[in-house]
Amino acid sequence: MDRKITIERGFEDGKLQLSDKNETNAISGDQITWIIKAGSGVASITQIHEKPGSVDVFIGEPARQSDGSYMGTLKDVDVVTEEKYLIKWTTSGTGWLGKDGAGQHKTFDPVIRVNPKGTK
Repeated sequence: MDRKITIERGFEDGKLQLSDKNETNAISGDQITWIIKAGSGVASITQIHEKPGSVDVFIGEPARQSDGSYMGTLKDVDVVTEEKYLIKWTTSGTGWLGKDGAGQHKTFDPVIRVNPKGTK
């Protein structure tokens, strides 16, 4: 299943408001796609990867797509597995930043919970 997560808003402290309330619940093998909402204050995602010390639940590292979104596929797991991962992003210079704030580098660490196939 393809699960879409919309980045709805970026904040000055680096936090993001995600459409899944910053906690994704998914199933082994799901494809996760992160999409930036226009006017969110987020210009781009520069990288998505596991947080050091966390379990890596992705097959490889999520990759940038031609439309600017990021996509990753979840590994198969036998038990419920939770990962804190990092979204590295840059500011767009809209909203709270204004034009002078464009291009700042920020990092946010949401959670993804992966359930084995056959569970809800």
